[in-house]
Amino acid sequence: MAAPAIAEGNSYLGRSVADVIDGFRDDGLPVAYSTSLVSDDLQVTVEPDARDPVSIMQAILAPHGLTLRLESGVWLVVRDRKSPRPDSLPTAPEDPVERRLEEIAVSASRYEIPSEAADSHFSLDRATIQSIPTLGDDPMRVVQRLPGAAASGASARTHFRGGDEDEIGILLNGHRLFDPFHVRDFQNIFSAIDARAIEGVEVYTGGFPVRYGERMSGIILMQSLETPDDWRHEIGISVYNTSVLTTGTSGRANWLLSARRGNLDLVIDPQFGKPSYSDAFARAGLELTPNAALTFNVLYANDSVEVVLESDPDELEQVHSDTKNLQFWLQLDNRWSDRLSSHSILSAVDFDNVRAGTLNDPEKIVGLVRDARSAQQIGFRQDFSFRASERHALQWGFEIRRNEANYDYRNHAEYFELPAIYPEQPDSIDTQVRASPSGGNYALYVADRWRFSSDTVLEWGLRWDDQTYTGTASDSQLSPRISLLQYLGDRSELRVSWGRYHQAQEIHELQVEDGIDGFWPAQRADHFIIGYLHDFDDHNTLRIEAFRKALDSVRPRFENLFDPLGVIPEVQPDRVRIDAESALATGIEVFFEHDRGPIEWWASYVFADVADRIDDENVHRSWHQRHAAQGGIRWHNEAWDIALAANVHSGWPSTDLALVENGVDDEGETAYLVIPGPRNAGQYDTFASLDFRVSRKWLLPRGRLTAFFEVTNLTNRKNPCCLDWDLEEDDTTGDVTLERGVDYWMPLLPAVGVLWEF
Repeated sequence: MAAPAIAEGNSYLGRSVADVIDGFRDDGLPVAYSTSLVSDDLQVTVEPDARDPVSIMQAILAPHGLTLRLESGVWLVVRDRKSPRPDSLPTAPEDPVERRLEEIAVSASRYEIPSEAADSHFSLDRATIQSIPTLGDDPMRVVQRLPGAAASGASARTHFRGGDEDEIGILLNGHRLFDPFHVRDFQNIFSAIDARAIEGVEVYTGGFPVRYGERMSGIILMQSLETPDDWRHEIGISVYNTSVLTTGTSGRANWLLSARRGNLDLVIDPQFGKPSYSDAFARAGLELTPNAALTFNVLYANDSVEVVLESDPDELEQVHSDTKNLQFWLQLDNRWSDRLSSHSILSAVDFDNVRAGTLNDPEKIVGLVRDARSAQQIGFRQDFSFRASERHALQWGFEIRRNEANYDYRNHAEYFELPAIYPEQPDSIDTQVRASPSGGNYALYVADRWRFSSDTVLEWGLRWDDQTYTGTASDSQLSPRISLLQYLGDRSELRVSWGRYHQAQEIHELQVEDGIDGFWPAQRADHFIIGYLHDFDDHNTLRIEAFRKALDSVRPRFENLFDPLGVIPEVQPDRVRIDAESALATGIEVFFEHDRGPIEWWASYVFADVADRIDDENVHRSWHQRHAAQGGIRWHNEAWDIALAANVHSGWPSTDLALVENGVDDEGETAYLVIPGPRNAGQYDTFASLDFRVSRKWLLPRGRLTAFFEVTNLTNRKNPCCLDWDLEEDDTTGDVTLERGVDYWMPLLPAVGVLWEF
């Protein structure tokens, strides 16, 4: 293939890098790039001494810290890990050095996900998300493979470094998503985000900068798929989903549409329920001027889920949940000058959820629950970036949201036999809570980043937040943060971060199911993180990070001592309120990755301690895992992609139960009590899971067909999760004993699917 620019003056110097690449792509070379890497003003600064297109592109990309990588037959423009540090890049007329300063990741605990894990960020594009064995090709489950993450496997939600699941913010195209999960009332099994509709994921497990607030453990950032110059379509079907996706460009307009329907209701026996769910994501963009772009986004999720644990009418136990979640946001991106740019988002959310359930077990609990809640939000966010000089960059912005919510909750339960003999357990309970909070969220932030020398970058920031719907006077929060990046030679980096993070209850997080009709003050977490990264060469990377996260003003939470998987957990007799004075999470993470040719592998080990401070004692949190190791290996070529991933960690804490005599009843028979032991003083057996995935691609006269087969928990290991207690009476002696049963996390789950891209 001849280089297209030869006919245009025999020179590439001074041309747009994007134009040169587009020329090769128009001539049939399969090449793709993100405009966040190859912006329109990125220019060719050196004349390539080459004739073939791939070598020419390598030469013009290298001065900008970029390179090419062949992935499934397509040349991808990616960051070059072995390129010189930003300050040593040649200075082009457009000052690429100044732009680069804004992109430096000063914060520790930052992971970027396109496809190879390296230094402080991991790369994970659509192809990689599909290659890693995860239940349902869910990007939120892929995040669970990162060091510092703790997850049960039953849920798509994750704990980061000892924090609760609700302490992670999820952003798509700059908008923080509102409760983006399917089957939300039953473990949040899947997220409402199609992995094939996103370009990549960036994850902070701590130490994130001040432009992100309102969460105190982590941030997950996603960008939707870059639209190609032509039209492209996908149709997929698997055990979990049926999906369609279409994307394209026409003139100055571009679009993306993804729609999915869950298939679990088609494969699960109806006697166990009917989990029906679907979602759709659409994005439409318009280039208003060369320096301004407008984008419309909408995400819609709809669930109608029925779970049946006992279908016999005399022992009916079932719950039905209907959820509708609509959110849209309008983005306006402006480049006012070479130094100043802005990003504006106008958003709206309409959320509605109704849960109704029945328990009819005359030997344990007879009860019902009806939980109806809704929430609406309208928000505006404005962010600015300013490059004061090649060594100094500023960011600042604000956010305003107006919130309304309505709650109508009631339950009734009557207790018999074992549930009735818990200490202080009443014969029945009735709970009814109605609430209609409304008010605003307000935030301001400023961040200042300086390069003090060729080896040192410092960033400090300050954030202010306030909420007016909580009913708490003067509960505004100030969050200072500071981070240091120090280069130690050409292949090593040291990052140090300290920051304060606050999290107030969102308007839809009122704990009405446990009888709470008011909001708690904002929680606080202080992060201190120190991380070291070393590239042994271009293909082997080591990262070590130590963290300390101290939590204060910890919000009371409610847990079930023995069974976290109950369909109506709030009426169970093992429900307890946890009032921690504070909490502390500490740990060390070690991560190593090898990436060369068709074989990639990675391994991580985490040693951590996570505990609440309760009545002057340390009590491990229910997701505490002292030791955790993960690893995986992937082999791939143009046709095949085979991967194994393993997860092993210490068993999560458990609580025991004892049966004791309690005098005699009215009939002269021995009475009993069941007394829970110290909470989380025990431990389940070690958790271990091995997951496998293989896919095969075929080129068709039109497009490409991919088929895959995967298995979750390949060895069908029984990983204990829950305890089931019952009273047993000896028919001969009449002695009453306590019988202990064990339930387990996910069993072996096979899945198959096909995808047609055209």
